[in-house]
Amino acid sequence: MNIALSGANGSIGRKLRPLLKNLGHKVYSISSSLPGDGKFSYTYKDLLDNTINSRIDIFFHLASINSNITEEEINNEIKLTKDVLFSLPALQCKKLIFFSSAKVYGENSLTEVLYNERDDCKPECSYGKAKKLCEELIQLHSLSMGVKSIILRLPPVLISSSNSNLGMLLKFSQSKIPFPILAQGISNQRSFLSFNNLKLIVNFAIEKNDSFFDNQIYNASDSEFISTSELLNLTGKRNTFFIPERLSKLFFKLPFFKKIFLKLYGNFAVDNSKLQSVMDVKLATTHQSLKLDL
Repeated sequence: MNIALSGANGSIGRKLRPLLKNLGHKVYSISSSLPGDGKFSYTYKDLLDNTINSRIDIFFHLASINSNITEEEINNEIKLTKDVLFSLPALQCKKLIFFSSAKVYGENSLTEVLYNERDDCKPECSYGKAKKLCEELIQLHSLSMGVKSIILRLPPVLISSSNSNLGMLLKFSQSKIPFPILAQGISNQRSFLSFNNLKLIVNFAIEKNDSFFDNQIYNASDSEFISTSELLNLTGKRNTFFIPERLSKLFFKLPFFKKIFLKLYGNFAVDNSKLQSVMDVKLATTHQSLKLDL
């Protein structure tokens, strides 16, 4: 099978590319940071100039400017998706998987929340707003173009990469420097996606592509949520110290600290039951698969 992969040199793309190749597929990498060779590696200019002379069976659109884009960069993020979407006819490609973000639902909260695909989207950050607009773009045009799409809303992906905020946190937590755990981080509820489960989803999409590509949106996450404390313990961190709840609450009252600590210790869980029902499989929990991924 011929598979195109945008964002091929990103944190997910670098792991997904060799996986697809090892499964025997021809992978056409599209990246802004890889040199084009005119065979299996292309730039976005190549994509726009229709220089990829191969029929693509499935296009995996992972590419993003970055997860910390500003309000002014939202249109650039949308253009990236638009360029991919409208390049599909020239590639004779009828199937698109768009890697969106659970950020379309909103941000971490001190209250417990479990999002499913029927919930209203209320993105707060520029990245979440951009991804939601990209989803709408795909839903608006794909059917009229004869393209069957799948939109996967991903929570943070557990990949050891210094390029992501999560990757930097995990690497720092494994250092010898004492790492503080606020009281909220012991019982908070967070959803993640381990690469072990991502591989299962990708394999299912390829093997069952005719039935799976149903123009639906799915939350793609590990089964069950996990607290920040549990996550750091699973990655091998032992040199932690806990800050009492009374003192922890003071941090959340200070605007500067509140934003930082909400990212680390806030609640944000998504329900993956819709995807599991379609796949007819129980996806692993973060506990079960984390050691295989990091």
